[in-house]
Amino acid sequence: MNYTRPDDKNYEDKPEDWLFSALAFSAALGFVVPEGQGIIVDVKGDMIGIRPSAKRIIVYNNGQMMEILNASERTDLKEGSWVRVISKNNIIN
Repeated sequence: MNYTRPDDKNYEDKPEDWLFSALAFSAALGFVVPEGQGIIVDVKGDMIGIRPSAKRIIVYNNGQMMEILNASERTDLKEGSWVRVISKNNIIN
């Protein structure tokens, strides 16, 4: 697989490439997503192979970093919905 250097057809990603990309993207999201808010994301594609037990997650800004919460039970919300996270156990809209 080559997600981190798509211009180099012969390159094969290493775990540290993925980690660097994830940390850089997370840092950028911290400037975009307001503190205490997050976005519903359905787990699909290559994400399924990495975390098969997850069906739906919330990526949110906890005030110090971007965090991922399991949201499989939140079938009432559409993917891409913004949510406000009060605490790890309470999600309000």
